[in-house]
Amino acid sequence: MTTSIRVARADDLDAIAGFTADTFEWGDYVTDEFPNWLDDPDGRVMVAVDDNGAAVAMGRGLMVSPSELWLQGARVSDPWRRQGLASAIGNALIGWAQERDAQVARLVTETWNIPAQRQVEKAGFLPRGNWVVGSCKIDDKEPVASSNGGQRAKARRKLEQAHSSEAIPAWVSWRSGPLVAPSRGLYAREWKWARLSADHLAAAAKHGELWSSQAGWAIATRDEDRLDVGWLECGPDDADDMMRSLVDLAYATRTDRLRITVPEVDWLTRPLERSGCELHPMIVYEYPL
Repeated sequence: MTTSIRVARADDLDAIAGFTADTFEWGDYVTDEFPNWLDDPDGRVMVAVDDNGAAVAMGRGLMVSPSELWLQGARVSDPWRRQGLASAIGNALIGWAQERDAQVARLVTETWNIPAQRQVEKAGFLPRGNWVVGSCKIDDKEPVASSNGGQRAKARRKLEQAHSSEAIPAWVSWRSGPLVAPSRGLYAREWKWARLSADHLAAAAKHGELWSSQAGWAIATRDEDRLDVGWLECGPDDADDMMRSLVDLAYATRTDRLRITVPEVDWLTRPLERSGCELHPMIVYEYPL
């Protein structure tokens, strides 16, 4: 049997639901997001179809800025794996993005997912940064520190919503600080990485998502019952207090969970562990267009 690549349609959902039902223990998010992805003018979903026109693989591309393509949702039905379908769909999405003047494509994969890493490296993607996603549950009890078995002390310096006038100082501090190099100038939002600009910090402040204390700054966004932190600026001496203050912020905003995404550097990952977070190492890949 042969396959062809085309733009996804709404009637592909049943086939996609069939071969993604067991992607993870809990299922897969792509079936819930698929209708929204089709309606997003900044995105494109492509599928590989068999001789009968049924979808057997899929992938999504999203322009996260006028020059940056983010690739996600690559899925291939078991009988069709190792036939280059993921790469073919990726190439089709890259071609679509190039028509929109994209200059770079990126994606992320878990450090344990060796087959995915081999596939994207074979396609020409290069690793451009190691990241850690820290996740912990927020409840009525003070989190227990793993280092000494006692209760976590509250942060010495409380995070407050930052005024838009702090966007430039935060930007200048980050650009000259120790995190810009390991982050490769990127920040994370909703499992997507893009280049950070001062405008992003100003927009975050405008929406009440930029927070500051004497320890530094952070972008923290509430997503239903979770507080997401995809960018922060601090130094090694302030990292512990910054992590504690983010846990305090999650508790104060009555969210059930906290997710913090940071570059993988020891002086950030150790405070994450001490704050009770479970760590998930990731690799961001990049392909210049």
